[in-house]
Amino acid sequence: MRISKTFTIETERLLLRISKVDDIPFVFSATRFEGFNDGMVWDAPETPDELISVYENIEKAWNEDSAYSFTIINKDEDSLVGKISIRREAEPDIWNIGFWTHPEQQNKGYMTESTKAVINFGFEILAANKIVACHALWNKKSERVLKKVGMFFSRYIEKGYLKRGQWIQENLLEINKVDWKR
Repeated sequence: MRISKTFTIETERLLLRISKVDDIPFVFSATRFEGFNDGMVWDAPETPDELISVYENIEKAWNEDSAYSFTIINKDEDSLVGKISIRREAEPDIWNIGFWTHPEQQNKGYMTESTKAVINFGFEILAANKIVACHALWNKKSERVLKKVGMFFSRYIEKGYLKRGQWIQENLLEINKVDWKR
């Protein structure tokens, strides 16, 4: 399936569009907040230029229909809020979501609204049968978003991802298409 790079998802307050190189200053500014990258697989870049290859990979994945990375925009203020991605898993018909909100935009319900929209995109456009997401055990805000959108605990992962030489424990949450439709 080929999804155009002009494809957008619109919610009541938000517009989700393909992430692009112009977003780098926004992403870099988020990484300057202490602890921002702690719950993510990737480390904070030292310079904005380090993010250029990330955006080249986003475009490549979009072209290959293996992942769709969206920048979240507040429509009323025309301001960037965060990012959300949905990526194909190795198992057929299973997709994985990941997200972050800029620290200056947190606690406004934007990520819950975005996550609902991307899950719907996954089931309705990508024909997913199951969507999964992981969060570090200590990341209660991400866990709360995932549960608000109907995802439920699936399993504990002792060695979720390696960060600064330490394994980060994660929980995997999931939702299937049948439960989403309810």
